[in-house]
Amino acid sequence: MVRTMILAAAATILVAGTAQAQKVGTYSGTAADGTYISFTVDKNGTAGAFRFANGDVNFEAQCTHPSRVASEGWGFFVGQDIVAGANPFHSGNDYYDTAGSMHFVNNNTLAGTITSVTAVFVPGSTPPVNAQFCKSAKQAFTLHWSAAPGRTQYPTATVLEKRRTN
Repeated sequence: MVRTMILAAAATILVAGTAQAQKVGTYSGTAADGTYISFTVDKNGTAGAFRFANGDVNFEAQCTHPSRVASEGWGFFVGQDIVAGANPFHSGNDYYDTAGSMHFVNNNTLAGTITSVTAVFVPGSTPPVNAQFCKSAKQAFTLHWSAAPGRTQYPTATVLEKRRTN
């Protein structure tokens, strides 16, 4: 009897521990340094799973030689199904590398951490002859839900028909 109750309690915890009820829309907000971040949630297909579709990440990356700040912003496709708990993400190319992890606090809030690196030209020569890596420290972010944009229905034009009469 006690074992059955323990198993039932464990099953309840497992079900309650699954991902929060996601909603289609954009979750946007700021990182700890005040830069803008957003992720779009959609459904993959008609009966598909909720997924992180697109990311938009802005960051202030610290450069060391010479010391300066590179302000960058990148948009990218994530295309990753949402799972319970942490959802790690990564996007990168020849110009940037962004990685982090996020989770649903509730169905209106995403929270997580993010780190970004970018390559920029060293100032001083025209054209530039050197590049350097600049890094945004690992920082927390909190994003809040807003509805997906709806399709605007415009008024239809009056249609005139010319009918032939005999």
